[in-house]
Amino acid sequence: MNQSVKELLQETLEKYGISRARAGREMGYSSSIVSAYMTGNYSGDVAKLEKNIQQWCNRQIKAHSRKKIPIVETTAVKTILNAISMAHTEHDIALIVADAGASKTTSAKLYADRNETTVVYIPVVAGMNRKMLVTEIARQLGVETMRVPLNVLIQQTAQALADRDSLVILDEADYLKADALEFCRRLVYDLGESGLVLMGLPRLRAMIQNLRNDHRQLESRIGISVHMEGLTKSDATLIAREVWPNCETEIINSLYDVSKSDVRQFVKLIERAQNTMVLNNLENPTQDAIEMAATLVLKRRGDK
Repeated sequence: MNQSVKELLQETLEKYGISRARAGREMGYSSSIVSAYMTGNYSGDVAKLEKNIQQWCNRQIKAHSRKKIPIVETTAVKTILNAISMAHTEHDIALIVADAGASKTTSAKLYADRNETTVVYIPVVAGMNRKMLVTEIARQLGVETMRVPLNVLIQQTAQALADRDSLVILDEADYLKADALEFCRRLVYDLGESGLVLMGLPRLRAMIQNLRNDHRQLESRIGISVHMEGLTKSDATLIAREVWPNCETEIINSLYDVSKSDVRQFVKLIERAQNTMVLNNLENPTQDAIEMAATLVLKRRGDK
């Protein structure tokens, strides 16, 4: 056995607070094999195991060398948080639409984390119907759902909502079935006397305003409406300088141009640039690092 590899593994586990069980899983071994190796009792292919250990340790070192990108309260995040807060406080319905990567989910999760006892946050899945929706709301409220008739479950869930200062956030609500979209208004807002936030892509607004779907009751009750545009250059600067305080304006502008005003893409570019910086022992990003990062991010249709 190579003593330096054993020491590298021990140091990595201790430095980053990683258990032997987790390390083993990530390397494709059981915790007992890792323990046997550490105690000098492993009788398998030591060379192969040590190669995997070295590769795993190097990945951990690189991953922990990157600066974590904090949640920055950009203009977009503040606007969405304000709309959600108004819906919660006033027991109103908020419609928040924006393209992908506009901080909708980040903002919703941030608000839910800050108000975990009163907020029901649901990331909607494709085809979610009325029963699936009320069951998930009930589950999060602690209402019994097993072998309960649907009409009874609706009544109990509405009562549980009304008994507390509740807010229900439906993220990616454009995936709801048409009947479930109208039903959530009836369940949460009318019967549950609670705030409701519907978030999704711009098509969500079109779904609600489509006369064939007959969502006039829902549309007439929307008291807060927000349509977010893309990332602004000032917000991009805020995000970049949270990670790199001395980042040059030229570098930020390059990141911003490549991101096409998409927050998610902008953050991914920073992450990719950090990987390049770690490999090249750079303290601050360079134009070369940004160009390399740009080649590793998926271009949208229509981009050159």
